[in-house]
Amino acid sequence: MIYIVQLIITLLIISFFVFSIIEIYCEIVKKSSWAFLGMLISLILFFLMIIVRNHMVKNELVKNINASKIEQKNSLFSKRELSDIHLVSEKMRVVDKDIYVVLMPQKDTLYMNQDFHNKNKFWVHYKKYEILKFTAPVGYIIKN
Repeated sequence: MIYIVQLIITLLIISFFVFSIIEIYCEIVKKSSWAFLGMLISLILFFLMIIVRNHMVKNELVKNINASKIEQKNSLFSKRELSDIHLVSEKMRVVDKDIYVVLMPQKDTLYMNQDFHNKNKFWVHYKKYEILKFTAPVGYIIKN
């Protein structure tokens, strides 16, 4: 289901650019069009689908954490701490050190970055649905 949402997000990005090109063309030839409305609807639906995708990824991640054995190297996170993920849209500032956690037997990998300001806050990334390392995290957890 998450892949369908990602496909919809991709189509919304493409439709936004198509409507933008149509709007620019109509401005050049001095014609009126409804392309601006299409751009606006595409943009609103894009942000809505991003929120839906984040919630779906978080729910799948929590389900996988609860059903898995956790393999960690130099960190001691409990399943309860890893399951308590907070979704946010704030800008993250992190320390440049990744902490990897592997969920067995699926071998799904999470990596976390410690927050720069709050040393008990860790930003969680789920590698299964990450295209580039620059993508936004799933959310954050608080280490007790």
